[in-house]
Amino acid sequence: MSNKLLTQAKEVVLLAKKKGAQGVRASVHRRRESRVEWRNGKLDRLRESTRVGLGVTLLVDGRYSSNSTSDLRPEALEKFLSDAVAMTKVLAPDKHRKLADPARYGKRHAGDLKLYDTPGITAVNAVERKKAVRALESAARGAPGATKIISVSSRCSDNLSESSLVCSNGMEGARRSTAFVVSAVTYVKDKDHRKPVGWWYGVERHRDKLPALTFVGREATRRALLGVGAAPMASGRFPCIIENAVAARLLGWLLSPAFGRNIQQKRSFLADKIGQQITSPILSITDSPHLAEGLGTRTYDGEGMTTRKTPFLAAGVLKSHFLDTYYASKLGRTPTTGSPSNLVFSGGTKDLKSMVTAMSTGLLITGFSGGNSNPATGDFSIGIKGQWIEKGQPVRSVSEMNLAGNHLTFWKSLRELGNDPFPYSSTRIPSLRFDKVQFSGK
Repeated sequence: MSNKLLTQAKEVVLLAKKKGAQGVRASVHRRRESRVEWRNGKLDRLRESTRVGLGVTLLVDGRYSSNSTSDLRPEALEKFLSDAVAMTKVLAPDKHRKLADPARYGKRHAGDLKLYDTPGITAVNAVERKKAVRALESAARGAPGATKIISVSSRCSDNLSESSLVCSNGMEGARRSTAFVVSAVTYVKDKDHRKPVGWWYGVERHRDKLPALTFVGREATRRALLGVGAAPMASGRFPCIIENAVAARLLGWLLSPAFGRNIQQKRSFLADKIGQQITSPILSITDSPHLAEGLGTRTYDGEGMTTRKTPFLAAGVLKSHFLDTYYASKLGRTPTTGSPSNLVFSGGTKDLKSMVTAMSTGLLITGFSGGNSNPATGDFSIGIKGQWIEKGQPVRSVSEMNLAGNHLTFWKSLRELGNDPFPYSSTRIPSLRFDKVQFSGK
């Protein structure tokens, strides 16, 4: 199918140029998803969907537009592109809008990155999906403490994605990938009619790499039970550990000011920080686009630029921003890439249990809620839930508290990274242990 999509993208580029566009970038995609959702012993939802679409960027007489359609019939495309070119001609010119430099298209990674699981996508079927969701619920209801369960939901899905990208100034590419997902969500009873919720999941490029269904279901129940009896503590400064499964939420706020849009619009506390220490020196983060089976793996980015392994942080020093061609031009800088692929972290030597022991007393954060972060100043506040630890052991459940601070000081209090990079995300972040930071509670 990818070759067919590539041919379609080439035809769109030629037709758009015939209609009067001087520069064209066309992306054709096809996505198929099969999903079963199960709730409290019954089928809740069954979904089979296939979506096709075209996205096309047009540059006409110094003007720019971005357009999309899901109707790929030849006669429909003819009218779509005629209208899109005509519309683009009446827009205001923008000298910074351009296709990527053709020099950035070359030397693309040519090896097999193992993104497509032929046996897995061939073998999976409706019967197997139904077995999986039932097994997930059975595992959740068979976990210790299951008498408190109110409700269990489970899901199993498999996804196939194919796409092509063609730029009129010399770039052509096609790719395909698979993704398999299993998940469970458990609600349990608590006092005052509260219903603590726990979840767990797995997502992999290859079906045989998924976690055991028994583990996923039991873990959802275990995490729900952690919330029973949770209450806020008094405000104060405490050491804390942020579990790997939730740490990416806070990291995303640190990354946001590194994007070209925020920098150009003067909403970035990282705008002038290249080459400066912004975190603890134990933290290094690398954008690794060629990680085998990675959920963010790619050989070219959304503009068609060849991807390269790039340091974001090196021993706490900011090394790069995320700049696409447009924002790089507006800032008078060289493009990098518009967004990260797989983020790989420097790692530690301890697992989460050993880190908790090393902390001795403090908060183990297992969930975030709400919150906000100001990309211009770095100030943030976010709701947390977790466990209060004394002498390396959990002694009470905690909720309804906020973690607050400023990213430029908060991340410098990082003291240890775990050896447990979270596998089910393109952000492969481990658990993180911090010195005393500010919490507000009752």
